[in-house]
Amino acid sequence: MKDIDIGKEYIIPSPGYRSVRERANSVQHEEQEGSKFQHAKNKIECQDALEAAARAEGLPLDTSVHSQLRMLDEEHHKGKYHHGLNALKPIRTTSKHQHPVDNAGLFSCMTFSWLTPLAYKAYKKGELFMDDVWSLSRHESSDVNCRRLERLWQEEVEESGPDDASLRRVVWIFCRTRLIISIVCLMITQLAGFSGPAFVVKHLLEYTQQSESNLQYSLFLVFGIFMTEIVRSWSLALTWALNYRTGVRLRGAVLTMAFKKILKLKNIKEKSLGELINVCSNDGQRMFEAAAVGSLLAGGPIVAILGMVYNVIILGPTGFLGSAVFILFYPAMMFVSRLTAYFRRKCVSTTDERVQKMNEVLNYIKFIKMYAWVKPFSQNVQKIREEERKILERAGYFQSITVGVAPIVVVIASVVTFSVHMILGYDLTAAQAFTVVTVFNSMTFALKVTPFSVKSLSEASVSVDRFKSLFLMEEVHMIKKKPANPHTAIEVKNATLAWDFSHASVQSSPKLTPKVKKDKKVTKSKKEKMKLQNEGQQAVLAEQKGHLLVDNDDHPSPEEENKIIHLVNLRLQRTLYNIDLEIEKGKLVGICGSVGSGKTSLISAILGQMTLLEGSIAVSGTFAYVAQQAWILNATLRDNILFGKEYDEERYNMVLNDCCLRPDLAILPNGDLTEIGERGANLSGGQRQRISLARALYSDRSIYILDDPLSALDAHVGNHIFNSAIRKHLKSKTVLFITHQLQYLVDCDEVIFMKEGCITERGSHEELMNLNGDYATIFNNLQLGETPHIEISIKKNTNSSLKRPQDKSTKTGSVKKEKVVKKEEGQLVQLEEKGKGSVPWSVYGVYIQAAGGPIAFLVIMTLFVLNVGSTAFSNWWLSFWIKQGSG
Repeated sequence: MKDIDIGKEYIIPSPGYRSVRERANSVQHEEQEGSKFQHAKNKIECQDALEAAARAEGLPLDTSVHSQLRMLDEEHHKGKYHHGLNALKPIRTTSKHQHPVDNAGLFSCMTFSWLTPLAYKAYKKGELFMDDVWSLSRHESSDVNCRRLERLWQEEVEESGPDDASLRRVVWIFCRTRLIISIVCLMITQLAGFSGPAFVVKHLLEYTQQSESNLQYSLFLVFGIFMTEIVRSWSLALTWALNYRTGVRLRGAVLTMAFKKILKLKNIKEKSLGELINVCSNDGQRMFEAAAVGSLLAGGPIVAILGMVYNVIILGPTGFLGSAVFILFYPAMMFVSRLTAYFRRKCVSTTDERVQKMNEVLNYIKFIKMYAWVKPFSQNVQKIREEERKILERAGYFQSITVGVAPIVVVIASVVTFSVHMILGYDLTAAQAFTVVTVFNSMTFALKVTPFSVKSLSEASVSVDRFKSLFLMEEVHMIKKKPANPHTAIEVKNATLAWDFSHASVQSSPKLTPKVKKDKKVTKSKKEKMKLQNEGQQAVLAEQKGHLLVDNDDHPSPEEENKIIHLVNLRLQRTLYNIDLEIEKGKLVGICGSVGSGKTSLISAILGQMTLLEGSIAVSGTFAYVAQQAWILNATLRDNILFGKEYDEERYNMVLNDCCLRPDLAILPNGDLTEIGERGANLSGGQRQRISLARALYSDRSIYILDDPLSALDAHVGNHIFNSAIRKHLKSKTVLFITHQLQYLVDCDEVIFMKEGCITERGSHEELMNLNGDYATIFNNLQLGETPHIEISIKKNTNSSLKRPQDKSTKTGSVKKEKVVKKEEGQLVQLEEKGKGSVPWSVYGVYIQAAGGPIAFLVIMTLFVLNVGSTAFSNWWLSFWIKQGSG
């Protein structure tokens, strides 16, 4: 299996498939690739991009993901449920590097006693730091759970096909065992909560009415109440513990899988950027809530049936009335919950639009400020937010109804039951009345959680559909074919390639603003638009049926093939023509050409990011890619270079020297531990480019693709990097070096000159100069001091926090001279100020003020007092009423 280490990001092919639609058409080929993946998994070469992103965000990674995988593999042969059954052991040994929850027993899980040392430490110190908290449990690792979810999804796609594959079934299989155990614990909770009032409290009330006293019997009843409450509370705590851990695993797995999928997408034209951001930020949380709360729905039916049967036994036929009130309220509560979920689903598209609009504003804020468009854009965003707020308000109203109705049901059921019971002339004792009321109260929990369960499951259903549509999107076609010659690194034969511009014309179609012009022209334009959309859809289907990259035994007829080619051409724009290229391993190949000649497209084709229409491409080795515009993580300089790999001091120092980063480290506030701002805001363009190049060099790959890496550097710095980094450090590597500074091509083993998407000249520098062609003309113009018409894509950073107004380059590199500051100032993200001890009263005052002021606070507190007081008063009144009736 081949992965690509890119200067801006990793693109790692998913284990065993390029896209789910291609997998459905070539199962046999993918099985072979799957075996390769299993071999690569057992022999892991590097950490993935997600671990690198975690390091960049400052997450503690004391134990690498792959060491966690090795530990899980060691446990695999012991059995699937070895870890869970281990919790039943009375005595267990815990390693100092092991998370306490991984070795917690059943009692510890139910009581959360494994948190006692941390809570005691917080009490003694008055505050907690990240070093005080344990590292993440390996069973909660996003990478471990993502691999399992990916495997289940692949099996589902293989069995059912891409269109019929059910992500809901995959999620259920992923969570099935833990959810079943959680439901069992919930059943125990409901039974314990029901048996206490139904049996123990009833006998206790009957005992208080007896004239004779029995100390042992009374103590036994009190102990019975204590035990039923202990069992109820502990089983409920275990239910929540299981559900929350299950939700964390599911959320981490599905978000990691979505993140990796987004990195491998061929394009995102089917979805907006705002929708992708919303999927990762909101839909993942919906999945967590479904796993945490959805299983509580199972407790409602059993407690309703038990309560109805018991009330009939105690009160007779009138016992049906109270239970009927509960049963009738269930559909009503579920209906209101579905309405809440409906408004939530309706709000999703509006949220996507808002996120997309805010992303555009943030990306182009410079132009918005420059053209004084702040007010129109603010009004546009405010309008979308207002629409979103109205939808959320409606959802909030319905959710408030479900929350407020649940406590009233007990009162309504009690009043209806007792009133009818007394009207019909039946006797009602205090023991019967209070027992029925306590049974109704035990049934209230199921009624309270039903709205939240239904809402969470409904919202998760929408999220599952959105995740499925993302997982089925087309990925970058990784080039898996290898050259026939083992000494060849890259081989391109008679290749014609194109960029995919599907749906671009439809999306960019302008709207007619005047409402008056609704004539035949408008109707004609609509028909043309519909025709264009239909042809675009047919083109997509045609590419799936007749794509030249997919091996298919059922060859179409010549007429059908011509139609397929015509439809595919509707959505493809040809860029490269008749490319014949063979690059030997260990060669330095320079590529040059004029504006739009296809240099960047050529390396994109080698990386598999273009659509191959004719010919073939074969690659042997792994890539490291440095783009024209350097991409920088919002992390330390060291993390940007390591990018998730293990720290090797010798190799790291060599890379720093070759990329001329030593002078930069000398003036940076905290050396290579200095935090770099978003998009490298506190670095110059040359610094960003050299860090990106250093990242590629440190990755130690076999093929390096450098897209004009020296354009943002000073002449002497560029010369040093070319000789030290490219020629010396990469002397045994295959290097494709695109440049507009033709003086570097003299030292290249081979030079490729491109023009209008074709390779027009190829050979060594001396051979091309002897040809006296376009390359010789441009090179001679350069020697004479004329500026050749070549592409220049240097973006100067004018908003750098490390730059001074008089930016001057030093003699050893394009590093800005500035005064050295304290090391603490090298951290952009400062430590937050934390308070110690108890919460001061001023904080409560801030909360009260934010909630609406003192008057609103008094109203809320009055409502709380009335809620508790009315409950106590109703019980007292019930007792008084029964005494009056019996006397």
